[in-house]
This record gives sequence, structure tokens and C-alpha cells, in this order.
Amino acid sequence: MDYFIIVALITIVDNLTKKMVCKNIKVGEKKEIVKKRLYFWHIKNKGAAYNSFEGHIKAIKCVSVISMIYCAFQIGKSNKINSIACSLLLGGGLGNFIERVKYGEVTDFIYINNQKKYKNVFMNKIIQKSTPIFNVADVFVALGATIFILSAILQKEK
Repeated sequence: MDYFIIVALITIVDNLTKKMVCKNIKVGEKKEIVKKRLYFWHIKNKGAAYNSFEGHIKAIKCVSVISMIYCAFQIGKSNKINSIACSLLLGGGLGNFIERVKYGEVTDFIYINNQKKYKNVFMNKIIQKSTPIFNVADVFVALGATIFILSAILQKEK
């Protein structure tokens, strides 16, 4: 299996979806895709995952580069599951890295409204603030990391 095709496809799809959003949705604008559930909400993220570490762009870039180099060297050298996990991590990481280097920020736009309404207004505010807005690259980074971690746990149990 050519894992670098996976990397390229993820990076291309991520880039195309971000361009589509930037062209068609103004920053701060939210468009409903699936009634009361799925929205495209265009925001700019100057941090890392889910806007964490905002203001630490150099550190984010360094960690990204180190992680991507590690993943690139692991692809094909480790078992098939870890190679797939690293391909997903590298593709997603590269998608966000390219935009971060080019613009100093990343376009996020996928928002899933999965909260139920609580009687307590305070709880509603907490849950709404904790629901991230993310992009295609983030999905693959999260999926790759999950596979990698589960693989490590399962290998230790053998």
C-alpha cells in the first residue's frame, strides 16, 4: 500500500475544503447544513487543536514539524496499522501546517451541535463553549492519533 497517496489525498481534500469555505462563507458566518445539527461556521484559528495554545505559533510549528518527520519515517517501517495511523496524522498535520505557515492561522469550519438543552443556563454556556469548531485535517489527526494509541495499548496487552 502506498501510504503517501493517503497523505496526499488528505492534504488535498483539506486544502480544497478550506478554500471552498473561504470563498463562500465570511469569517464569523455560520451556515446550517443539517437542521440544528451540522453547521459550517467559518473561523480562523491562531492556535493548535481547537484554538489551544493561541499565541505560541513558533512552538506549534516546531512540534508540528517534529511530529510530521517522525510520522514520515514511521510510514512503511512499522506495522500496517501504525503506518495507516501515521499516514492520517501526517496528512492532517500537513494540511494544517501549510495553512499555518502561509497565513499564520488555520481555517476551521465544521461545527456539530450535539448538545442537549439543559434547564440550567450556566450548563448550556459551558457545553456550548466546549464544542470545538474544526476542519478536515483535524478529523484525520484525531483519527490517526486514536488508532496509534489504541494500537499501542493492544500491542502491550499481547
